[in-house]
Amino acid sequence: MDWDGTTSLSRGGWADIMATLYAEHLPRRADEDDAARRNFARVELMTLNGQPSIHQMAHLAELVRQRGGAAESAEHYHDEFQRRLGETVRARLARARQEPPGTDSLLVRGVRGLFDALRARGIALTLATGSVMHEVRHETELLDVARYFGAMHGPESLDDRTFSKGAIISELLRNHDLHGATLLAFGDGAVEIRETKAVGGIAIAVASDEENPGSGRVDAAKRETLLAAGADGVIADFHHAQQIVAALIAP
Repeated sequence: MDWDGTTSLSRGGWADIMATLYAEHLPRRADEDDAARRNFARVELMTLNGQPSIHQMAHLAELVRQRGGAAESAEHYHDEFQRRLGETVRARLARARQEPPGTDSLLVRGVRGLFDALRARGIALTLATGSVMHEVRHETELLDVARYFGAMHGPESLDDRTFSKGAIISELLRNHDLHGATLLAFGDGAVEIRETKAVGGIAIAVASDEENPGSGRVDAAKRETLLAAGADGVIADFHHAQQIVAALIAP
């Protein structure tokens, strides 16, 4: 399982924050208006969705240079992105702490039902996230989902460039003596979709509507990107968790 956008909504809208940052720094081309530049930015950053965000900031620096601009360091862009995102995340978590147990306002609709259905079948769950691990561990406890995961993996710091979901998948298969065809992955990032398909697994894209959580609508931009990455199917959320499990996993 991926975390942000697949399981949790605590960082919902991060792509809009990052696209704004990209657009602010990318030199404008002669034939490009603000909307076109922002669309270009979103497409570029989403191709790296699933990796730690420092990689997307390094890509921004490279794009600035390609357009003839004077790029700041990836770390400079990253600090600003994390500052903006952090303000949003802290406010959401503060609200979640005040909610009655079971409210699940920061979980993708139906994901707890999915976890219960998988656990009932004895299926082990592993979390792999591009977000910093100590932050995600705190969030899994706050949202009462830590108990579902047999293992959690993520970068140890904001500047960690070594974390790889491909490496996590390889380690998972090797340590449990599994074949790739036994791997089922849910994610909203092109990275986890590609890495799952590379080992022969089943990759389900979660094109959740982060602007209107629970709407049941598929995010069209996510859908296009994730199908291009090789997704076997696309869902908006886990509202029909039992049917999803029945369709993908033998009794």
